[in-house]
Amino acid sequence: MIPKELKEVYEKGAFGLYIGAGISQASGLPSWSQLLTELIDLAEEYNISKDKCNELRTLIKDPSKYLLIAEDLKELLPGDLFKYFKNRFDNRKDKPSELLRKIIKLRTRFIITTNYDTLIEKAYIEINEQPNDITYKDASTINYNLLNNERFLLKAHGDARRSPDEIIITERDYRQIIFREKGYQSVLYAMFSMCHVLFLGVSLNDPELRLMLGFIHNIFHGGSPEHFAIMSNKNLSKTEIDRWRKDFRITIIGYDPKNNHEELENFINELLKF
Repeated sequence: MIPKELKEVYEKGAFGLYIGAGISQASGLPSWSQLLTELIDLAEEYNISKDKCNELRTLIKDPSKYLLIAEDLKELLPGDLFKYFKNRFDNRKDKPSELLRKIIKLRTRFIITTNYDTLIEKAYIEINEQPNDITYKDASTINYNLLNNERFLLKAHGDARRSPDEIIITERDYRQIIFREKGYQSVLYAMFSMCHVLFLGVSLNDPELRLMLGFIHNIFHGGSPEHFAIMSNKNLSKTEIDRWRKDFRITIIGYDPKNNHEELENFINELLKF
């Protein structure tokens, strides 16, 4: 059931989407743990010691270590890392899921994604809409679109098709764009202050989401508009739900992930009716 508050903000039109890695997994793309595992396998092929690779594989068991592992792998695979991203996330054979096609049809002022792949752009094209996709490098374009109410897609952590060498994968990368790209700071502030955002395809362990939420918390100190996140209720605790509401102004809506996330698809179907 769609909460009354979410229905109201959606109908008003001051509404944006944040799409996380969970949506791309339905099309065969990796989760964070799978991504890191693939990169460790690549490191082993390039004669990085087995002891080092086994140590990194052990660390993957702890989601809080994902960004640390990514930082290490970026140093171990400086050139080959970006070749991997290009090949893995810009594959013409990858197709958007039916769920993603429906999500793209939602009325939104913008879509933010930390995903590197091009599935969202493909979904746009399949519904005969040209994607207006931009990255964190294009702050002035983001601002123009916001002011003129033109829908756009923000590839917040880079684009494997256009610029794989500029992909954000570590906490250091993220902090560099946040503190160096002042215009980007401003437009993120504008997006989260002007609109209510619905988070899809995310989990409590998602490191990229946590980076984004940390920024939101720092700039708003709990004073942003109310946002929403649809998450699998597997392993959700009341304490975490309360903290997300108090710290980030995000109301978590839990759903049962059985039957290939049928409840989530039904939720999107209901939202499309408004």
